[in-house]
Amino acid sequence: MKTPPGRNIIALEWLQFGLNRLAAAAAEEGMTVHLLCGDRSEYTHEFAAGHPENLVVHDVDTHDTAAVEAEVRAIGDVAGLLSTTDTWSLIALAVRERLGLPGQDPASVRLVRDKAQLRRRLYEHGLSRADGSPLSPADDAATLAADLGLPLVVKDSAGTGSEHVWLARTEAELAAVLDEVRRSDLRGRAIAEPYFRGPLFSVETLTWQGRTRVIGVSSRILSAPPVFREEALAFPVALPPAVARDVDHWIEQVLKAVGYTEGFAHTEFIMTDTGFELVEINPRLGGALIGEEISRALDINVYAAFVDLVRRRRPALMDLPLTVRQGAAHARIYAPHTGTFQGCEGEETLAGHPGGPALYPALPVGADVRTTAHQDGCVAVLLATGATAELALQNVLSASGELRVRMDRRTAEGEGRA
Repeated sequence: MKTPPGRNIIALEWLQFGLNRLAAAAAEEGMTVHLLCGDRSEYTHEFAAGHPENLVVHDVDTHDTAAVEAEVRAIGDVAGLLSTTDTWSLIALAVRERLGLPGQDPASVRLVRDKAQLRRRLYEHGLSRADGSPLSPADDAATLAADLGLPLVVKDSAGTGSEHVWLARTEAELAAVLDEVRRSDLRGRAIAEPYFRGPLFSVETLTWQGRTRVIGVSSRILSAPPVFREEALAFPVALPPAVARDVDHWIEQVLKAVGYTEGFAHTEFIMTDTGFELVEINPRLGGALIGEEISRALDINVYAAFVDLVRRRRPALMDLPLTVRQGAAHARIYAPHTGTFQGCEGEETLAGHPGGPALYPALPVGADVRTTAHQDGCVAVLLATGATAELALQNVLSASGELRVRMDRRTAEGEGRA
């Protein structure tokens, strides 16, 4: 296939971390990365020591499709447009279509971004033992409990970051959840589906021309229900060979069922006592520090695959030996309560801790923290390594205990909090 002539890669926002690795991979081919962002403070860590010469930052209203399109046209000589976020994935599709840029199949991305349609598709293909049920404002708890059974998970069909996810074990809890749903500003529509019990994992994959390669499986630690806040993650999980083969076969079937033909996918699933049950498919590389963990664990730059994708050539990652050199893990550091973030204490203790823990700021000092119930309350991410993923996880959890988050209970407007 002929290599496109464009020398510019457009990054429509990014999942906070990994931009410098992407720029390094692009520099090897003489390419420039253009980050289109609405708030530079989202990239506190990436810009802490400046940024590479081939990384250009553009301040744009990235929620305005027309503004994004105009900025991309002004940059010109574009090889491709990338998006690693759920929030901007559909805007990225729209701009690609308007400009005739290559990329992921629009139909499959739109399908996986709608959790209601996704659940229905997998159920119809025999890849889930239960369907999802769209909810309406008129639904009542007694009828839903009788029709669908309990416990139920109620979620936003277009949600992200564990926001707008509720667990209802009893009819009374379901009634309270429905009231909260009616008061919430959802991105999509509310749906209900069975609550599958078991540990949560994610499988990280790369697909090219309909063929999928499993890069590895990540473990996940969540807060206690009914809150589903992500606390920590480790890569790569050492699964028994038979289970690893089952995961490979299952994810290949799942991605084929949704028509996924190209790009990274971060697929979360629950390992139940009767098999794998999907939680969601994210049509991107995993968030937080998953890209960094993959790179460290396998001693590669996983972001180089993005350059291959925009060049329209088979990514080298599809064929590279995936030799595990070490494990890597991260822990999210959350504010203890809402208010104004004043920084983290204890970072000096990390130098003498096993696993070489490093702190990656997620919010700048002075940021207003409005929730601690989901990932928006994360002020930093701590990364550590170890000989295995389990040891890396123990290292990062131990090191995270040395940190203290300082908060001012005053709101951004200066009002006091109880």
